[in-house]
Amino acid sequence: MLRKSVLLVTKNINKSSNLRWLSLIQASPTESYMKHIGSEPLQQATISQAFLETVNKHPTRLALRSVHEGAALTYEQLLKQADALACALRAQGLQRGDRLGVWAHNCAACVVAILAAARAGLIAALINPAYEKSELSYCLKKVGVKSLVVSEQLPNRRYHTTLNQLIPQLQNSKPGRLSSDEFPELISVIAAGKEKLDGAFNFESLVEEYANQDASKYASEVKPEDGSIIHFTSGTTGNPKAGLDSQRGVVNNTYFVGKRLGYHDGHQDICLQAPIFHALGSVITLLGGWRHGATLTLPAPLYDARATLQALHDHQCSIVTGTPTMFVDMLSQMRGSSLKPRLRRALAAGAPLSPQLVRDIHNLLHVDSVKTLYGLTEATAGLFQSLPEDGVDVVADTVGFLHDHLEVKVVDQEGKTVPWGSSGELLQRGYSTMMGYWAEPGKTSEVLADDGWLSTGDKFVLRPDGYARIVGRLKDIVVRGGENIAPKEIEDLLNTHPDIVESQVVGVSDERVGEELCAVVRLRPGASITLDDARRHLAGKLARFKMPRILKTVDDFPKTTSGKIQKFKLKDMVEAGKI
Repeated sequence: MLRKSVLLVTKNINKSSNLRWLSLIQASPTESYMKHIGSEPLQQATISQAFLETVNKHPTRLALRSVHEGAALTYEQLLKQADALACALRAQGLQRGDRLGVWAHNCAACVVAILAAARAGLIAALINPAYEKSELSYCLKKVGVKSLVVSEQLPNRRYHTTLNQLIPQLQNSKPGRLSSDEFPELISVIAAGKEKLDGAFNFESLVEEYANQDASKYASEVKPEDGSIIHFTSGTTGNPKAGLDSQRGVVNNTYFVGKRLGYHDGHQDICLQAPIFHALGSVITLLGGWRHGATLTLPAPLYDARATLQALHDHQCSIVTGTPTMFVDMLSQMRGSSLKPRLRRALAAGAPLSPQLVRDIHNLLHVDSVKTLYGLTEATAGLFQSLPEDGVDVVADTVGFLHDHLEVKVVDQEGKTVPWGSSGELLQRGYSTMMGYWAEPGKTSEVLADDGWLSTGDKFVLRPDGYARIVGRLKDIVVRGGENIAPKEIEDLLNTHPDIVESQVVGVSDERVGEELCAVVRLRPGASITLDDARRHLAGKLARFKMPRILKTVDDFPKTTSGKIQKFKLKDMVEAGKI
């Protein structure tokens, strides 16, 4: 039997909430289960339809400002560029449901490509620009990318060089006629920027060639239940899994996340510092902002706290999103700075917030309201989020209030729902649940049950007033600065070093990034190894953010009686200085 939570254990009800919010929560009288019945009905629409609605409302409003490129596009101009690219892609032979890879830093071309995919009826596969050759190769093959959009090169992002090494046939191919035995589905590469990439189309030339063409006929083929965006997420097995979100999931999650943060309240200028390949950048900030007619400001191609602060100051952005690490860096830059941002709201996601960090963001960044959000790639983006009325203590102590039209429960190791106040694994069900991991039904079934319940792998305590608190992780993942990193991927590579017998990678507490990567290794008799040695061995095989920053050696690992290595004890030993 379910009851409205306002009738339950009222002593636990958050004082900052009002009865309107509480009346939307249905909760079990005794067990950790609750459901948000929804403040508004779900919308049966596609990303294209939702974007057209915004264009029709605000055709001349600035949709995108890319500070580092000196570029600016109104909603009408953005639609025209996206339609041109969409028609160009369909002319190359891409069909509804094909995957458009976007391997790019934050730039106008990346943004146009995501929208073009929606208009052309394609699925945008967002690939981390920090990925090295082997990681890129895995992603291209995993989802069968048919066309790939790449950014112009940066000093530490040599996209063209990597592609030529990975696909040597590209240099001798005609644009749109790539033939590679290793990547049989990839037929074209589209390069943004002025630098020529042999065998590739030029992004700007394609947009100009197909200017004024309308992609509506392709967009009309798409249904709300179709796939929309793929995000690659690290799993405990190491290789990224490709989580596929539905059109309906993205449209509704962006609407409710944006409305709770106030994107809809007048004309907001949102600073997008998070990488767009990440759900915080793509869904919560970019598409969420567009859903409500906001202007999106890109301060830099890659995360740069100083550039973010400069953009906040120069363009008087009203909202900024980011991970707690990003806010720690911004606060460090603000001390002694003459910059004076004036923000209405700041949203931190990806890791818990401390009460002091919330207060510092308020005071030093001059933010009226600091909020938090908990979500995961497998649930589109947002699952819990602060309410407008929530104060500092609530924001710091919880991950927020359950989102519209979602239900959650906390279960023990046997899958039984635990009593209120007890901890266990958080399970989620609702419209925002991913469609599945691309081409991996077995991996999908491990986390997504036939009855729709999604296992998050996170340890939670629920409250019957709609709020929740994260107390740990059950899955073997390190979260460094908001990035999910699979230790096994690093361990497998470390174990190929001739002097390493066995390795374990753990996350140890770090004030700036939350968790820092520490490699603990057992060596062959008489061998020695330094951190630099280990990092040289990993160079070119792993993205830089996956590189260990700490190295420890041991004679043996702490184990259970059955011989299983106890990583939690390793973590404790490192943090206590016992290794």
